[in-house]
Amino acid sequence: MIKSAWLIPIYGLAAAYWTAAGWAQPPKEASSPPGQMALDQANLPTGVYEVIFRLQIDRREETVTPLAALTVGSAEHPNLIYKSITPISFESADTPREFKFLFDNFKTQNIQAAVQLAQNKEPAPKLRVEKMVIAPSPGIGVATVWPGKILYRTGEAAQGFVAVYNGSNESQPVVLRCALESDLDQTRLLKEAPLTLAAGERREVPITWNAGNEEYGFALAATLLDSKGKPISLGKEYFSVADNLWKVGLTQGGRACAVPGGPGPNPSWPVEEMKKLEDQLAADLAKPFAPVYWNYANYVEFYAWSPDDFFCLAPDQDCWYSGTGGYTTRKRHLQLAIEWLHRRGMRATAYVNPFSCGYGGDEVYRKHPEWFVYDKGGQLSVSSYYQKKLEVGSTMGTETPWKLQLSPYALTLNVNIATLDAVDAQVDQIIKAQKMFGWDGVRFDNSIYGAGGYDFYGHKIDENSSKKKDELEARAWAHMRDRLWKALGPHFVVGDNCDYQFRDRCPAGWDETCRKGQLLMEEVPRSCWSPQDPRNRWQDYMTYYHGVGDIVRGLGGHHLLIGLDSQHPVDHLYLNIFTYAGRAHPYSYQYRSDDLPLGNYAQFVTRYSALIWDIERVKPLAQPEKKIELQSPGPVWWKELVCVRQAPNGKRQYIIHLVNPPVQERIYTNPTNQAPPPKNKITVILRPDKGENLSRAWLLSAEPVLRAETLPIVAKGGRVSVTVAKLHYWSMVVFE
Repeated sequence: MIKSAWLIPIYGLAAAYWTAAGWAQPPKEASSPPGQMALDQANLPTGVYEVIFRLQIDRREETVTPLAALTVGSAEHPNLIYKSITPISFESADTPREFKFLFDNFKTQNIQAAVQLAQNKEPAPKLRVEKMVIAPSPGIGVATVWPGKILYRTGEAAQGFVAVYNGSNESQPVVLRCALESDLDQTRLLKEAPLTLAAGERREVPITWNAGNEEYGFALAATLLDSKGKPISLGKEYFSVADNLWKVGLTQGGRACAVPGGPGPNPSWPVEEMKKLEDQLAADLAKPFAPVYWNYANYVEFYAWSPDDFFCLAPDQDCWYSGTGGYTTRKRHLQLAIEWLHRRGMRATAYVNPFSCGYGGDEVYRKHPEWFVYDKGGQLSVSSYYQKKLEVGSTMGTETPWKLQLSPYALTLNVNIATLDAVDAQVDQIIKAQKMFGWDGVRFDNSIYGAGGYDFYGHKIDENSSKKKDELEARAWAHMRDRLWKALGPHFVVGDNCDYQFRDRCPAGWDETCRKGQLLMEEVPRSCWSPQDPRNRWQDYMTYYHGVGDIVRGLGGHHLLIGLDSQHPVDHLYLNIFTYAGRAHPYSYQYRSDDLPLGNYAQFVTRYSALIWDIERVKPLAQPEKKIELQSPGPVWWKELVCVRQAPNGKRQYIIHLVNPPVQERIYTNPTNQAPPPKNKITVILRPDKGENLSRAWLLSAEPVLRAETLPIVAKGGRVSVTVAKLHYWSMVVFE
């Protein structure tokens, strides 16, 4: 585990201390001279250490331009600590600042602490390294809190541990108290045990519980108390509980989000190279489970993995080229990767398409020509999207030495959904693939099933009626979804990529993809960095996508945004803010939390997902300006982001997101990455409804670290108000 006094806790692996009962020989402090960029410690014994980076910059600016990343790691685990620092991390120029982490070294290994300078395109303040230190922690406290998994299902048996340590020279009697925290302030005591820790001892205390029926975000909290009952150390780690993955779905770039050596887009690697990766992954799984995650991603979507995205999702062969992109894939490799994820509580979703795309569709065509779409002249409808032709025995590329043993054609064929036989063929393949690989759900790319063109007999599929076409598409989608749920259970998730702008073309079909807890992905936001995009202004981006999200959530679906394809660091910051404050889910590398200048938003939304992503209890507040007033020394965006929640305890909550707006009006126009200075003393005033007694209020924030603070309420003239001392970029005020 790694902790910091002001940075976000980033957890590594728990370990035995120097000896079970105390020091055999305490390790010595290691430090670096000024200017040295890395500090190596060979064969560092297991134990709890303080890692200190003492740094200076030559000027202080309101900017999010990265200066460097602070890292601690080993060859096997390269980034046990990873945190970007920016000028915002420093209080003043030419004044040393210490960044201190608590590091639980889980085994004897070579460790390196390093300052990795950023390669900035724009001029940035110069960073000076004064000193780095790795030293045994002299304190008494909580070293690691480990909940066992990042994501549990309801009712699942949960098992974790808390590691406590005594770095002093004397035996110490303590009490360990462990609890689950959820919602705003719900607490469930799990364990309270007296302990006596010998000098130099580190001890792991197992914690077990049942996940129960409550869903969304939790903290496993451990408090160490002295013999008089006074708290001396606190540690927390965060996880989720949900049966429907989309309720808490979080996938992003960064550390520990991808399977080591796991399947993914590759340049059609030779089979022997894939076998090596498979062997490495099998060896990793054969080791004792390493309880580590860092970036709070709880699922991985496997892109372009199958020979055909419609008709061949459970291949008979051991190795194949994927239809989309021609990536080399091995069956056992894919099975091992999904097992790796499941052991950590993460889930795996399969990428599929609503049409045949890849190798093998031509074989299905020869057997069932009536399943496909034709043009007016009776010719098979073959899309140019991903269309390729390969001669039998040819290779995919010069880097691929093995001969193609599949169909000579990689085609995109449109499927006739006027009858449901072709849809049923895909459903059968998904069910078979789930049993073969262990998929937790599927996400369709490239829109929904299409009903257009002519059938094998020359009849117009949609009867030349846009209404009939829409009805066929909605029927096919509902049929696929309901058959999957009947066969695999309602928690096998289904999602789709079909932006809101396509709703005019297929309103019934689009709405059907949002119903019953499904996922609606929007990909068009990727282009909002362009000045020609109609939502290139941050205000327009926020307003539009939050409004679309409310439509999706109103239909019963979960909303997901793919991020900006081009972004400066300040755009990266606000992409995260407007995604999470807009109650949407993130997708892919554009959201990498490790690079944020302050806080860890993925950690924050993991803990407080019930107040953000619970589509059943959290609803937008109509005309918020009639109930809420803000007094601020400068602009704060909030009106589009106000919600009301009916909490499980029966109480009503008003949730007000406060956003310190970007300096630049438009996206991708701020290469200097200037950020707004903090806003101080913001007063939020609320006029309760008749009979409402708003007696409590909280400030929830990830900045600079995850925190929940109670705010004193002032009642006057039929209104209640609270004051927020400082707003960095994004915080939430909650009245109850």
